[in-house]
Amino acid sequence: MSTYQAATIVAAPNEFRVPFPPFVQISKVQFQREAGSRLLAASGWDGTCRVYEVGKLGDISEKLVFTHGKPLLTCTFAGYNKVAFGGVDHNVKLADIETGNGTQLGSHALAVRCMEFNPMSSLIVSGGWDSSVKLWDARSYGNGAIESVNVSSSVYAMDVLKHTILVGTKDRKIFMYDSRKLREPLQVRDSPLKYQTRAVQFFPTGEAFVVSSIEGRVAVEYVDQSGEEMMKRKYAFKCHREKDTDGTELIHPVHTVAFHPKYGTFATGGADGIVNIWDPFNRKRIIQLHKFETSISSLSFNEDGSQLAIATSYQYEKEIDPSPLPNNSITIRHITDPESRPK
Repeated sequence: MSTYQAATIVAAPNEFRVPFPPFVQISKVQFQREAGSRLLAASGWDGTCRVYEVGKLGDISEKLVFTHGKPLLTCTFAGYNKVAFGGVDHNVKLADIETGNGTQLGSHALAVRCMEFNPMSSLIVSGGWDSSVKLWDARSYGNGAIESVNVSSSVYAMDVLKHTILVGTKDRKIFMYDSRKLREPLQVRDSPLKYQTRAVQFFPTGEAFVVSSIEGRVAVEYVDQSGEEMMKRKYAFKCHREKDTDGTELIHPVHTVAFHPKYGTFATGGADGIVNIWDPFNRKRIIQLHKFETSISSLSFNEDGSQLAIATSYQYEKEIDPSPLPNNSITIRHITDPESRPK
């Protein structure tokens, strides 16, 4: 195991809140990655998908509130003016941000857990608890999934980079697929972590990916597994752990991972309410942000890496739930070069 070097804990003034209902649990936040876009999507357990326009100076306007009806587990932008979402009612839906009109693309047999978008092919990729990965054309409606493949167990985490789909499953398998040839996986491997997968994310270069688990660990794995030298480059490390008042180590799930689009550094968010930004090349922690009120449920950098959206929602990780439950929130943090650039 590798140990990251500690960094200064920062409580920064350059943060502002998105006007999100504090009683709604947040399943995912995502900045649109198109050049010049300032849009942020947020899916919630109240069945709504909200889209905001986020200015550089903290000015925020709400562009869309689409009411789905059932709790949403995921969302993703699907082109310049569309957002897709899914949840516990098994359905995959697409909404026009300008008009607010919604369309049902199809469904899974069980809940839709993950969704991402491939702008190169205009394909929405969804992963469900029914152990399937499905592709949907964001440009045509009513024809159902254009392709589908079954994996070994329920889909718990997913990422898409260009045409490659990365899938983490309930049984700790990691699958890689080419969306143009979905029938056979490019790779199948066991997760390098011993406990349940919480997030998977590609490096922006596609050469490697990160896996996080419920046991306060993160692993860096390389796509190319050929040769002893490549195998030496992979590593894992402990994080999101703290000492209790009696000295007992508290181990927190690492719920979410997000890569900086420019520098290839990445942020992790845990059930300890902490956000860390890591340098995977030099194996150092760059910065630890101040402690938030409750668990970090989702993270997303904007298209130029100057802002980080931080969603906080209690994830029911404790044996005894706090009373009252902490408020849910979305914070936009301005990210500086020293906070995100490799050391």
